[in-house]
Amino acid sequence: MQKKDCVSIEFCRLCNSKHLIKVFDLGRTPLANSYSKVKISKKLKKYPLRLNYCNSCGHLQLAHSIKPSKMFSNYLYKSNTSKKNFIHFKKYAYEIKKKIKNTNTKILDIASNDGTFLNFFEKKRFFRLGIDPAKNLKKLSIKKGITQIDDFFTKKISENIKKKYGKFDIITANHVCAHVEDLNDFFSGVQNLLKNDGLFIFEISYRASVLKKNTFDTIYHEHLDYHALYPISKFVKKFDLNVINFKTPEAQGGSLRVYTKKNKNSKNYIRVKKQILKEKKQLDLFKANTYKKFEKKIINCKQKLNFLIQNCVKNNMTIAGYGAAAKTTTFLNYFKISEKNIKFICDDNKLKQGLCIPGTKIKIVSPSNLNKANINILIIFAWNYAEAIINKNKKFKQKGGKFLIPFPDPKLI
Repeated sequence: MQKKDCVSIEFCRLCNSKHLIKVFDLGRTPLANSYSKVKISKKLKKYPLRLNYCNSCGHLQLAHSIKPSKMFSNYLYKSNTSKKNFIHFKKYAYEIKKKIKNTNTKILDIASNDGTFLNFFEKKRFFRLGIDPAKNLKKLSIKKGITQIDDFFTKKISENIKKKYGKFDIITANHVCAHVEDLNDFFSGVQNLLKNDGLFIFEISYRASVLKKNTFDTIYHEHLDYHALYPISKFVKKFDLNVINFKTPEAQGGSLRVYTKKNKNSKNYIRVKKQILKEKKQLDLFKANTYKKFEKKIINCKQKLNFLIQNCVKNNMTIAGYGAAAKTTTFLNYFKISEKNIKFICDDNKLKQGLCIPGTKIKIVSPSNLNKANINILIIFAWNYAEAIINKNKKFKQKGGKFLIPFPDPKLI
């Protein structure tokens, strides 16, 4: 485990190459989920936030790693806060269950959060085990009748799990691989616990979606990696795993779901190969210059949005925000938007209400405050849920309120 709070990453996390090129620097920001009271928020320690591209395998990763215990031991993100996320997990679980015919199937969910995903697998058919380092979320899983270990998943922990529970038919890891300090150790643990005919499925943020939608705000210290199918398909082979299929669901603003099995040739080999070719030829994911262009687009977006905000302020319009997601921290700190411009930010997660966006004095409040205050413009920071937020706030719209969507190009609705 990492001992220092912040260390530079000198090697590619997938192929171990030293051929890393700096492609995007977002300066220094506080940890994305370090929500705190107003007196502390502005004083929070800031860490470098920079992207490096691997010239050997095409992987994209952060240049620095933050000690995991500083980010994940007390976690305020809950899987079931968003209805859209809830529905995503429900469909995802249903798809897996369709493939399973036998009873007494054993499923392990790594980074199981509050147990939302595992809860879609019925007790009668499945033995459900979760593992997550957030001690505050364990009690929420237990209430659902799910066994949950409050620890980080490692090869060493996998040995303890195997002794107690044996091997698993299904292992899932949803939007956690980018959070993992040592990916080799993590995948070794999966290899250790997966049955020979078992299925390991993991969902990760898809780099192609980040570039397409200009969603630079998904870059923060928790996310060490920005994945594409080609580099990850090569990486998993080190652990006797082959990519047998993939999907690109819209979850988290654009995800890549990867299906792997031990030493199994893919029936969807041609489909996987076509996507890899698309990444190389059409999407240009494996050229360092692509990320330099991406940085220019974000700087342009920053200028446009700040111009829009300043224009609204000049016209005596009051601005609030919706969505105190981790990405909002990156957004506000990099764009240098503060409490001078934004009155408050609404969020449905009660654990965050009363706290501030890290690095600012912008308070997070209940959405009920929106109709009480005289707000003219609502910036949708949770842009991946924009449609749901607009539909939810029809009263605000009827009163003449306007929505400002920042990506892929800032626009007022």
